[in-house]
Amino acid sequence: MSDIKRFFKHSSIYAIGNVINRIGAFLLLPVYTNYLTVGEYGTLEIFYIISSVVSGFLAVGMAHATLRFYFDYKEQSDRNASISTNFIGSFIITLIGVLIIAVFSGNLSNAVFESDEYTLGIYFILITLVLELSSQICLAYIRALEYSKFFVIISIVKLFIQVSVNSYLVIVEGAGVTGVLLGNLLTVFIGWLVLAVFTLKRCGFSFHMEKFKPVIKYCIPFLLSTLMALISTNADRFILNYLVSLEALGLYALALKFSMIIEQLIGEPFNRSYGAFRYTVMDNKNAAKMQSDIVHYLFIGSVFFAIAMSFFVKDVLIFMSDESFWGAADIVPIIMIAAVVKILTYPAQTGILVAKKTKYLFYFTTVAAIVSAVGSFLFISIIGLVGACVSLVITQVAVLIITNHYSQKFFTVKYEYKRMFIVLVLAITVFVPSLYLYELSQLASVFIKLLLLFVFFLGLVYGPVLKKSEIESVKKFISKKISSGNTA
Repeated sequence: MSDIKRFFKHSSIYAIGNVINRIGAFLLLPVYTNYLTVGEYGTLEIFYIISSVVSGFLAVGMAHATLRFYFDYKEQSDRNASISTNFIGSFIITLIGVLIIAVFSGNLSNAVFESDEYTLGIYFILITLVLELSSQICLAYIRALEYSKFFVIISIVKLFIQVSVNSYLVIVEGAGVTGVLLGNLLTVFIGWLVLAVFTLKRCGFSFHMEKFKPVIKYCIPFLLSTLMALISTNADRFILNYLVSLEALGLYALALKFSMIIEQLIGEPFNRSYGAFRYTVMDNKNAAKMQSDIVHYLFIGSVFFAIAMSFFVKDVLIFMSDESFWGAADIVPIIMIAAVVKILTYPAQTGILVAKKTKYLFYFTTVAAIVSAVGSFLFISIIGLVGACVSLVITQVAVLIITNHYSQKFFTVKYEYKRMFIVLVLAITVFVPSLYLYELSQLASVFIKLLLLFVFFLGLVYGPVLKKSEIESVKKFISKKISSGNTA
């Protein structure tokens, strides 16, 4: 339990940092949805797609590999040298790749946007990528040290910069999509500068080829799997834009932004903490039981936030955005299912990563790419925007199933499937009535949805979802925190 408490301590701090990051995105949504058209929002999503494609090619799983090999070394000097080596190696690889792409940036703008108007925007995202990918090495180092509070400080600084700069560029200067990209670049640069100084000051600035070669060898399967992941992640967007419209892509992108909130509040803090934690406890005889318990709590928290987001997303959009964006709320509940499944996939990879069988990741992403491409084309052709959401859910479920199946071969974990099924039943029970509330006034609708959410919470606490010992542990933890706060 002490290990699990340590894990949740750092996860909760990472969650605070991610909340701060999402506050920035949330504060900027009213700016984007009032000063950009739905079409421009779709254009912004295409830029993000370009960024994710280039990032996928150049990142090659280097940040994860850094964390994985860091714990292979016993001497701190070797660990520091591995961080410095991977930071330099990642920066050089990314810089070379970006310079090659920059030569063809005009052609890329014409091919994607049928105009060279956004060539400058492409330059912005390329520079941002160089800084962002090398920053990931520094963040891996912070995760290894479990310096979660430092992550929060960086998040606060980036929040202030991003909201201030992006708001000024979009509202005052009317810079539109290019202004958003420039603001993102400045924000990432400040974060990179702080992280790079911190990391290199502690680890030095040296490159060791003998430490870099095994990392590259380990990363090659990640590169192959990334190529497939790029297809599975972006096929729905390209097909949606091609078969329906840029406006439909804009609504889909906005709905995905809301699903990303749950990933940032739950999934990303979990990943940051659990990525290092699972390697530190793998020799513990109760490691499998720990993972089972942690995944159960992760599932409960994810479903709770997914229900809450699905309930109130339309009320939020009505409050903060132009009416042309309100349609995104209708597809958010479907996308939330995919978000929850995606969050669960990360811990399901443990057996594969511990055994260093990263070739399986390539197989999984290949399946995902095929399912996503075929599913997107089929379902979008039939039911349009909703079809993209359905395809997304099917793809994520397929990846989770095969990931868990093969991971169990190397690290057997007995999950609490029965209790997880009860959580799903509770979620469906409270969600279905919410579909019939739109004819009521907004105030009445919000009140009833709050009541339904409270019923769901009671079902979690007093139903067979949590054991009495688990509830008592939570009560004692909260009581202890309150007591220490009052004492202070």
